[in-house]
Amino acid sequence: MNDMMVMDVPNWKWLALLGAVVFLFFFRSVVLWALALIKRTQVSFLEKSFMQFFLDQKIEKAVSWLVVGSGAFMVVAYLDLPDGFAHYVILGLKLLLTYNVIRICYMAAEALGFSMQEWARLTESDFDDHLAPFASRTLKVLVVVVGSLIGLQNFGVNVTALLAGLGIGGIALAFAAQDTVANVFGTITIILDRPFKLGDAVKIGDTEGTIEEVGFRSTRIRTPYNSVISLPNSVVAKEKIDNLSQRNGWMRFRHILGFTYTADLNGVKKYCDSLRNTLMSDANVDHNRIAVHLNSFGDSSLNILVNFHYTVSEDDTDLAKINRYLEMLYQTAAECSVEFAFPTRTLLVQNQTKEVSQSL
Repeated sequence: MNDMMVMDVPNWKWLALLGAVVFLFFFRSVVLWALALIKRTQVSFLEKSFMQFFLDQKIEKAVSWLVVGSGAFMVVAYLDLPDGFAHYVILGLKLLLTYNVIRICYMAAEALGFSMQEWARLTESDFDDHLAPFASRTLKVLVVVVGSLIGLQNFGVNVTALLAGLGIGGIALAFAAQDTVANVFGTITIILDRPFKLGDAVKIGDTEGTIEEVGFRSTRIRTPYNSVISLPNSVVAKEKIDNLSQRNGWMRFRHILGFTYTADLNGVKKYCDSLRNTLMSDANVDHNRIAVHLNSFGDSSLNILVNFHYTVSEDDTDLAKINRYLEMLYQTAAECSVEFAFPTRTLLVQNQTKEVSQSL
């Protein structure tokens, strides 16, 4: 019975392999149950620490496969399988273990990133809020790259020769990835220079909105239309950035109003005085920076400059405040009996009579 063989492997070893697979399958279920129990009982005591963020992820699957893979290695070594068959089995087990080791390290890097973000949230400086996500992404990229290289080394690949070959093609790769490199340096510039922080309302070039995220390659901006625009960080670093949130609490209202030339000058002066008094009675307006006066003579209107600064409360919005001030301008014009002008053009036609004398 023991002499019977299939694929150069005795039957008793096939039975032993089958028994080991069944045992390891049930043993993995026990490991999953034990890890789930540990997570339920321990997470509540960790208080947003690295271990809590680490255990919050699905680490039990990767850990269970590591335990099963290690046990399978011992089974293969004990059974002393033929070299050809054992080579492919060990190759598959190495692939399984390498993949799950990288998974665990990746989740640990992500947990470390969550820990850094939690620490940055508790600090007063906004510099950490940008640095923590960037450091987390960089660490996860390093985990994948280094883990892949170590895995290739374990599979017998000459990593040194591979890196040397990549160095030969580095010049071509640099030309192909110059935009990516520019974006990385742009990210570093934004983090160090700190022209804005998360949640700031900004205007970058033609794009206006709220900063949602500063990524490894791009900055994401939530627009007033609730869409998200991703700007490459190389562009953000070079563009003129207007930080609308850093206005010391004051916002400017500036409009040029045009009244018809048929308007009475006293009516225009009355409008300016009335509007100025209304703004002076508004507690949200800076009384030292109010300008309401005749500004210029337009092609078809008397132009009135209205310029002042106001604040927005927590229960209000900038658009709602602007709407109320525009209604104020319109209502004051109606009370002062002045009319807004629209583009008009007067055409004068002059007839000329030419007398032609003929001499005979």
